[in-house]
Amino acid sequence: MIILIIYRLLSEKKKYATPIYQKNLQTINEFLDLVRSLNDYVTWVQRDQLKSEYATVGQFFKNKTSYYKKETAVKSFNEIFEDFDNYVIRYNRNYVKTQKERLREYFDHIEGKSLDDQQRTALITDEYANLIIAGAGSGKTLTILGKVQYLIEQKNSNADDILLLSFTKKTVDELNERLTKIGVATKATTFHKLGYDTIKKHRADIPAVTNENTLSGVIKAYLKEDIFEDAAALQAFIQYVACYMNIPEEYDNYDSFENNLFLTASWNLHFHRLLSGTDMAGFIWRKNRHREGH
Repeated sequence: MIILIIYRLLSEKKKYATPIYQKNLQTINEFLDLVRSLNDYVTWVQRDQLKSEYATVGQFFKNKTSYYKKETAVKSFNEIFEDFDNYVIRYNRNYVKTQKERLREYFDHIEGKSLDDQQRTALITDEYANLIIAGAGSGKTLTILGKVQYLIEQKNSNADDILLLSFTKKTVDELNERLTKIGVATKATTFHKLGYDTIKKHRADIPAVTNENTLSGVIKAYLKEDIFEDAAALQAFIQYVACYMNIPEEYDNYDSFENNLFLTASWNLHFHRLLSGTDMAGFIWRKNRHREGH
């Protein structure tokens, strides 16, 4: 009995002395130090990077809390890492709450206005992509301005690294005017202006704004060079045109898509016959213009 007890004690001591255990123990201590030192919002990208980086050690200690019960770091690591997604969610919620309290006075004076709780959450939440749904007059522009100001003044972001985009020039003009008033150097622009300026920056000649004739030529050239010379692409294109672009008007209002497909199936054969001796690109272009009322 005494020999058995001694053997168990030696075995217990030995498992804590193996090189592989010591190496993995050092790694989980690094992980725990990193997690405890977090002081910013953790994005899903950062979360997944950590999960990937520590996946091997996570597998080594998985379900071994009791086996290595004398080492409290193993228990702490498993409690965090095995449910890391939820750990990050809880951490981020607490971070947002803490920031709201710490910067309460700051958020009370954004463009001379006090932000509501949802706006403050939107400013602090620093994910790779944030979807913010808001109705008319709910303070969307104020929230955008506040986000820019928060990133520059509280997160030390460079104003040149922030890009504001809108579909309309009116919104862009309003944003730029209000950004100037609060002393922020970031500029807003439209999607089209961004594209135009980017092309102009990397080309010697200034690109012309595309007109209808230019677009017609591009489409015709694409059809002739890339579609009509490829049998598989041509077949797919014909089926697309037959089923989606040339449904007879009397069938446009049918309730089910299946009925439309059935009633317009014969158009597929019709377009096959058109291929012989017909300017397909010109026909389709004229057909679409006719349906659009031009």
